[in-house]
Amino acid sequence: MSRLTIAASVLLAIPGSSFAQQAPAFASNDTGLISAAIFETKDAAALTVGLAPLSRAALRKGEREVRIWYSGFGNPQYLVIIRQSGASTTGRLLLWWDQYYESTPASADTRVDNFVRAGYDCGPISKRDSHYGEDRWISSVCEAKVKGSPDWKSFLSEVEAHALPQEGAATAAEDATQEKNWGITVERKSGATYGVSHYHTDLSFAAPEPGRGPKLQDMVNALAANAKRQPAVAQH
Repeated sequence: MSRLTIAASVLLAIPGSSFAQQAPAFASNDTGLISAAIFETKDAAALTVGLAPLSRAALRKGEREVRIWYSGFGNPQYLVIIRQSGASTTGRLLLWWDQYYESTPASADTRVDNFVRAGYDCGPISKRDSHYGEDRWISSVCEAKVKGSPDWKSFLSEVEAHALPQEGAATAAEDATQEKNWGITVERKSGATYGVSHYHTDLSFAAPEPGRGPKLQDMVNALAANAKRQPAVAQH
């Protein structure tokens, strides 16, 4: 049984993450060295809804895209995508989760599907059979219907104020040997220039970066809260 299958049996398929399958074991980024394995399920989730992994996406001149991935101990996980083209700034919130299986895709646990449908106002659930090494899982994604009209430009400005390059390359290189399956991962691409940062949150194994990971965590959680269904009120 693979490492991710074991984890799934304990926590209903909490996703890990990784780079493209052809990527090197470690990738260079603006926070030092980061394990390529961090994008394993993130790239699969993107492909599930017809998006190329941002590291390989083709953007036109003047276009910019930022993806904020929040992976915690529960499901669903969150992906905020913000795109800028000229004076236009748009955004969307995707909910994503993984359902690991050992034999066939049909054997994948679907309880998280029901949980997401009951708890969030979101569109149809897209699914994709995903493989990486020995791991087999169903990538599931739906787009959340966020209430109101989020100010995506202000949201992006706030993200950029906190998602700064971490100091201390030695610390980052030392931590690169550990799995970074939980926390906030921020990808940025402008034209052909790509960068990625990872930040621990209050729920990560490692200590959070003060004012960075926890702040980004709060911002994404607040956005996701606006997509949750209101609990039914009993009629008397």
